[in-house]
Amino acid sequence: MLNLFKLNLNKTNKKPINNHTKKSLKHFPSSIREWKNSIYVYNKNAINLIPTVTLSATSLIKSYFNLYNYVLERKMRKERLLLRLRRLSSNKIYVSTGEFKHTNNNVIITLYLYNRQKHNYILRIKKEYLNIFKLYKKRLNKKINLIKLIALDSIKKANREKYLIIKTLNNTQTFSIKNSKSLSEYITLFYKKVVEQSFAKLSMYMYYRQLIYINNTKYSYIFLQNLKKYLEKIYNKNVEFNLINLKHFYLNSDILSEAITLKITRNRRKILKYLNNLKKKVKTQKKNWLLHVFLKKNKLNLKQKFNNKLYLKNFVINNLKYRHVTGFRLEAKGRLTRRYTASRSVSKLRYKGNLMNIDSSYKGLSSVLLKGNLRSNVQYTKLNSKTRIGSFGIKGWVSGN
Repeated sequence: MLNLFKLNLNKTNKKPINNHTKKSLKHFPSSIREWKNSIYVYNKNAINLIPTVTLSATSLIKSYFNLYNYVLERKMRKERLLLRLRRLSSNKIYVSTGEFKHTNNNVIITLYLYNRQKHNYILRIKKEYLNIFKLYKKRLNKKINLIKLIALDSIKKANREKYLIIKTLNNTQTFSIKNSKSLSEYITLFYKKVVEQSFAKLSMYMYYRQLIYINNTKYSYIFLQNLKKYLEKIYNKNVEFNLINLKHFYLNSDILSEAITLKITRNRRKILKYLNNLKKKVKTQKKNWLLHVFLKKNKLNLKQKFNNKLYLKNFVINNLKYRHVTGFRLEAKGRLTRRYTASRSVSKLRYKGNLMNIDSSYKGLSSVLLKGNLRSNVQYTKLNSKTRIGSFGIKGWVSGN
């Protein structure tokens, strides 16, 4: 027995190692990425409550970010916005499904956010108010200059004859005075109209500024403490937030699918228009597949390379893993016909780029699979909603490399 044990110890694995496995590292996603929850407990009965607790926690978080000021929004519009239309509105902060990491004492919640509401308010201020103020200022200056010229001419003629000011102003084509006795009354009426119009526009401008301020306070530490207090009662642990603001809505499959679901629920007849517009908005980028080839050919030392800022920016930072979106796929199925009676289901599909993995498709490495047959570079979301004639489902895939 001892001789056999020694023989096994002396054996060495003489199989050649693949060059790809030597130099390139394999990506292993975390357990949160796969199951949205990672927990280790001694009592197995505690795991049974996690699905219900996560549902209540996510609904509480989304309701917090969907808060609004009724007084300000009532001033912004003449008619009251219905609660159903408010829920289907795209003017909101989109929140992805949370990733919950449990430890003995606390829960770390990672959320991806896309602030569409703030973006809409800023665009509205730029288009409708700042540009109008500039044009209005030019027109106002022209009118004031005309009043000055006519007033000076009329004052000169008033020295010769009495009550000639009113006659000259009535005869001019630019001004017509009705029910006015003097030039001072006409000027006061003119400035009153100017003040009323400018005050109405300035008040609307200030309302938008207040709404932007309310939107920013939802991210502040003071207001998040109220949300944290209720979540701590649910989990009976300390809660920590990790909020990630996304620059584009298509960087997360949950937000991408939710945005198109709300639009189809509002008006299912424009489904093709919505899908085509979405395809134009999503920007995919090709990965630099030959980065490792360039590093071999480059004869500079590693120290010189990494001390150069341009090299870091162009070849290292721009080629990080899962930094760019390489493709998306969106599939809508269900009662989506234009008629009011849905006799059959309809299926619509739009995609751009591809969902392939670089490690398995180009480098020849084995890729890691998540739950089921989902690849590690793909994010998958499945949502459902209902319209007047029936229900429909949305499936969304977003790949990155």
